[in-house]
Amino acid sequence: MTGEDSPTTEERLQRALSTFIEMVGEEHPHTVMAKMKLGDHYYENAQYLKCKPYYIAVLEKHTQIYGPETIEAAMATHKLALLYHALEQYDKAEPLYIEALRVLRIERGDYHQDVLVVLKDYATMLQMMNRDEEAQELLNFAQDHLSGRWKTIPYSQ
Repeated sequence: MTGEDSPTTEERLQRALSTFIEMVGEEHPHTVMAKMKLGDHYYENAQYLKCKPYYIAVLEKHTQIYGPETIEAAMATHKLALLYHALEQYDKAEPLYIEALRVLRIERGDYHQDVLVVLKDYATMLQMMNRDEEAQELLNFAQDHLSGRWKTIPYSQ
């Protein structure tokens, strides 16, 4: 505790995680969700190194529990890609973005909001890598579809 009367968000999330581990074990989906919430807290507060083990664990468990070709695994893959992107580890982020897009396109279709959000995040990273032509094509596609302008720009991965 911080010495104050009420625990911090981090302390509450850590306590919840500990409770789930004790009550239902490491493998239970509720425990995995608690790890994701704690990882999200660290990510949102730019505590990326604290976030990393949680996002890695969530991806491993989602892949194990639901399978690698599922929306759950793809969304966890996207979170880990965002983390590596924030850490400027683009060589690790890019294959994760591509994998998340591959699975989400199969499961959701090319124009689903989840696909377009991942595509936009990937394009933003490409811009940071000075791959402007690739990035602009993907951004145009995502922005046109997110805004409702149905201009089709093909992309392939």
